Amino acid sequence: MREIKFRGKRLDNDIQTGPADGWVTGFYYQGLCEGEVRHFIASYPCVWEVDPATVGQYTGLKDKNGKEIWEGDIFRDNNEVLRSVFRVTGGLAFEDNPVSFGYDHRAPVYSYSSIAEMQNVSWLSQCCEVIGNIHDNPELLKGGEQ
Repeated sequence: MREIKFRGKRLDNDIQTGPADGWVTGFYYQGLCEGEVRHFIASYPCVWEVDPATVGQYTGLKDKNGKEIWEGDIFRDNNEVLRSVFRVTGGLAFEDNPVSFGYDHRAPVYSYSSIAEMQNVSWLSQCCEVIGNIHDNPELLKGGEQ
């Protein structure tokens, strides 16, 4: 059974209350505050308000360096091909067509591979390396070069 956790980028910039890079992990929830829906990540004993556009789920997998792979991550394989992880109906997948980077990954018009397939799980952990994410490193999405 895989670990269920989420990450999101804090809305505040206070490094005293969280990591300097702004990313926090834990339990994700939404709450109604002063008449508007707000988004939070909680990890005892802290709760942070996060940008909902940055919230992503942990895939339960790690790359060849042991780094956790999250929804929104960008990784490269041994052939230097870049791909990103995104949500699809029923789970998470990765983009097979690096030329199409920059589109809305929720649109089901591009080919993708489910990360649930055992051959992909093995390939990700042996041949792939997380090099950034779509929020902090959008330049990686432009031309496929680092």
